[in-house]
Amino acid sequence: MQILPIYLYPNTLDVILDLDPTVRGANQVMYQYDLKIQKGIKNQVRIQFKNSDQKKVSISNTQTFVFSMFDAINQRLLIEKPLEVLEESTGTKGIALLTLTESDTIDIPKSSYKFTVKLLESDGSYLPAYSNTYYGLAGTVQLDEDAYPVLQPSQEITSFQIFYNDSIRKYEHKSGNIYANPAFNSNSGLHTAAVYMTAYRGTVYIQGTLSNSPAAADRYVTIKSKTYTGFTGIDVFNFNGVFSYIRIVYVPATAPAESQNDNPHYFGSLDKVLYRS
Repeated sequence: MQILPIYLYPNTLDVILDLDPTVRGANQVMYQYDLKIQKGIKNQVRIQFKNSDQKKVSISNTQTFVFSMFDAINQRLLIEKPLEVLEESTGTKGIALLTLTESDTIDIPKSSYKFTVKLLESDGSYLPAYSNTYYGLAGTVQLDEDAYPVLQPSQEITSFQIFYNDSIRKYEHKSGNIYANPAFNSNSGLHTAAVYMTAYRGTVYIQGTLSNSPAAADRYVTIKSKTYTGFTGIDVFNFNGVFSYIRIVYVPATAPAESQNDNPHYFGSLDKVLYRS
């Protein structure tokens, strides 16, 4: 039996806040590790304030500390948030909490950035805290996206082949074979097709096949269908299962005159389909 250990511990970052007038001590940290946060999830980082002698510095709820993350290359501020002071006893001396929500990081590209921690003075000015004992003001934060899979773009279907079906005396518009990524889906695998229409009259069919080379029409079966009577907007089809390929078929409604059965002036248009598996 395999045993997988999982570690749950607070992300703690030491920051130098040397406010006393004494001479700097000689106890210097050789390296300060980069701050690592995960994109798209809630991150909480404990900020431990120390002086240059590596002694914990007391802070109070009346003080306001601000965390700023920025793109140093383009000189663009990305995040600026106040810290929550947690100091209540000796065990939490000099500790403040930085909380980054999912929305704070979801739109920021994965990369390395710079951060600073500042103390807001009563006159509205800022006093810098330092990321290391060499008075380096800005630290490095690594924004990763290891906590969830990266969303892949939808497949866009805009072209359809037209066939005349003698048995129903209507025209059928068929997309090509759209790969359904069967290796990544289980029987409960969700598929979504968003259909964009303008004043559309007719029926839309979602069809699927298990064939690896679906050339013949009878290798497809209809999974879902829906009929419209002049619909404008986006309608969404959700379905589950494992398919090698799917295809979109739409059949315009019968016009008052059979010669108008494939006239867009009568049945409107099916503009495009966005498919995701």
